[in-house]
Amino acid sequence: MVEEQTVSKRQLEIQLGKLKILQTPKLRLEQYPISPEVAAELLYMAGFEHRDLQGEVIDLGTGTGRLAIGAAMMGSQKVVGVDIDEKAIALARENALSTWVQVEWVVSDVTEVVGRYDAVIMNPPYGTRSPHLDVRFLERAFELAPVSYSIHKSSTRDYLKGVIAKKNRRVDALRSMTLNIPHLFPFHHKKWNNVEVDLYRIVS
Repeated sequence: MVEEQTVSKRQLEIQLGKLKILQTPKLRLEQYPISPEVAAELLYMAGFEHRDLQGEVIDLGTGTGRLAIGAAMMGSQKVVGVDIDEKAIALARENALSTWVQVEWVVSDVTEVVGRYDAVIMNPPYGTRSPHLDVRFLERAFELAPVSYSIHKSSTRDYLKGVIAKKNRRVDALRSMTLNIPHLFPFHHKKWNNVEVDLYRIVS
């Protein structure tokens, strides 16, 4: 019997907001951090509304681990966080230690990940620096699990819906939010940059 979820969305948001992010992110990897608000919304959508986080979960392009750690906080049986950047994974490990949760961290390209999971959660690159990198992440997610939760720029909605349909998948739920990104790159002219994003639940 699975225990009822006890952490509230607000508590989750507060805890995720305490986690460290990369102060010198790599632009070519599009290392934009997911905000605590958007992370908590996606996790609550997956874990509370749809009960998709109870089994084995993988976070592709985990960065410093906000989504993976949040899934562990929500009681997932097993959580794996994958990222190609060793510095990001090192900080993710530190973040997990500070929150007393168990996550398996893997330094790897997502194309080399093997296994089968109950759900994928991810805040993938948006494909602005490396065209169609967002699609490659989605395709990998579809190979790893029957249900995927993913965050994408709202401006790519029509295109991504077409990609998803061609892969014989279906957008089961879609929620729009504003993602606040802190001033991390030279081309950021404001303290906070706002990006309109969509939160997807994609099923087979």
